[in-house]
Amino acid sequence: GNGMVSHRFCETMRTKMGPERARILVFGEETWPAYDRVQLTKYFELMSAEPLLLATRAWYKQHDIELRTGIKVESVDLAAREVVTSEGERCVFDRLVLATGSAPFVPPVPGIEREGVFVYRTLDDLDAIRAYADKSKRCAVLGGGLLGLEAARAVQECGVEAHVIELAPRLMPRQIDAIGGRLLKRAIERLGVVVHVGCGTREVLGGPAVTGLATSEADLPFDMVVVSAGIRPRDELARAAGIGVGERGGIVVDDTLATSAPGVYAVGECALHRGMIYGLVAPGYEMAEALARSLAGEEARFEGADLSCKLKLMGVDVASFGDAFADERDDSAQVVAFQDFTAGVYKKLIMDAAGKRVLGGMLLGDASAFSTLSHYARTGEAIPGTPEGLLLGERGE
Repeated sequence: GNGMVSHRFCETMRTKMGPERARILVFGEETWPAYDRVQLTKYFELMSAEPLLLATRAWYKQHDIELRTGIKVESVDLAAREVVTSEGERCVFDRLVLATGSAPFVPPVPGIEREGVFVYRTLDDLDAIRAYADKSKRCAVLGGGLLGLEAARAVQECGVEAHVIELAPRLMPRQIDAIGGRLLKRAIERLGVVVHVGCGTREVLGGPAVTGLATSEADLPFDMVVVSAGIRPRDELARAAGIGVGERGGIVVDDTLATSAPGVYAVGECALHRGMIYGLVAPGYEMAEALARSLAGEEARFEGADLSCKLKLMGVDVASFGDAFADERDDSAQVVAFQDFTAGVYKKLIMDAAGKRVLGGMLLGDASAFSTLSHYARTGEAIPGTPEGLLLGERGE
């Protein structure tokens, strides 16, 4: 894999272990060196991939890392300790790290294969979207999560009217609650994106090109569709090699990031750790760093990651920390909340029954308290003062 997590692994390996101790060979099926997928929407603004690159080809060469782009590893031969590439080359390994990431989940609805339907994942995807957008006027984005909203922004940057279609009753259902969802919907719509929540897609209409969607709301006219409805771990290499995978996908790893095959490891979105697939880049970086340190001879384990995240979606601050839905699972949890829809601000803090420890929460419109709140959620330390003061600032300050 040649993505963000793979690059972080290479960086850490070269810091911890000099080139004389290990030869690192990186295969990536994309033509570019690793780039920042988090900043994909900026590709349209910059009109170039260069600013998104995490490192140039010269960086890899300087650090004695052999980078092979545009080459896909087709299979893993565990008995021979070799990987087989799309060019038929067989490369021997002592240690194999699978950092194959994830692929967009494409819902199996009729017509999804029509011309004008795209996924939002790679620079090549964005090139295809931009080219098709030149002859399009109205685009449906399937999915109202983080990537769906980013895709809507990208489509809008192309001068196309963007509509977000989300099956759940609110946007970003994994990060924010109903109140936060209403506020975010209002903020996104003010920016010119039309939002349809509680709206299921039954069929992509047209023939051969897209002409619209049949939804649970109505038949809606569109001449372009971008699918951003979640991810699926890319575990096909491991599965075909007989390496253990989860019932719902993902390469099973332990706290050392080891798979069921000796000398084979997995990190990032392809890995299933303690029943969890992490769809955020920060846990992937933690996995990569832990594995690199371990392979360099240090004591390092990955025991799970904090799911707190801070984002800016179309200029709107959105953050969640700790267990953002702890109050829905624990009747004894105490909630302190502040909402001001005129200012576009919503803050929610979930405390334990004693009101002294932060369980989780969310921030929209003003995420200035994120660092403090996520610290207390992560450490479990008792807070100084009151929950209200922690969330809003002590009176008189």
